[in-house]
Amino acid sequence: MDINPKQTHSLHLSLFRAAEAIVSELGASQLTFATLSERTGVDESTLSTLFPDREALLTAMIEHRLERFRVRWGAYESVLPDEPMRELKALLLSNMSESTEEKNLDSAIFAAAASNPALLQTTSDDIQGLFDILEKSPLGLAQAAILFFSVRGYRLFEQIGICPMTDSQRTEFQEQIMRLARIMYEQKNEE
Repeated sequence: MDINPKQTHSLHLSLFRAAEAIVSELGASQLTFATLSERTGVDESTLSTLFPDREALLTAMIEHRLERFRVRWGAYESVLPDEPMRELKALLLSNMSESTEEKNLDSAIFAAAASNPALLQTTSDDIQGLFDILEKSPLGLAQAAILFFSVRGYRLFEQIGICPMTDSQRTEFQEQIMRLARIMYEQKNEE
């Protein structure tokens, strides 16, 4: 199958969406080239050409997921007031507003990483950049990390399906995180 770069990008997007749907509906273990082929109509030999194996597919999906996260983060940053806490607030909000498909993809990544820890390298590199941002925030690394890990812990509970919060409780949690960020910033400035 000869396809140009624009078609390849479009095909990758449709494959990623289908793969995320498979993970969301059937679980991470059901993400195989056979199920992806059945879902998309793209034959397995083409899938093997695009992604040599399941890990290559997951790595590409991780990179795509990180790009979507960066876009969402930038969107939050563009609408928040221009003040010292804008970047940190945008980071927190973008982490709390992930779609169900993204959370399910994270679950698939966790499952796959259990047998292949190298899959986490892409995410690990990205996390180091996040820590650089936390360290440069007006709160400093320790206080910014408290907020960040609160949000990531909340997300982890959601990803593994043990978060009992209702939608209104989730909204209140998000509001309280942003309130806490403001209070921490005000206290830091008073010191």
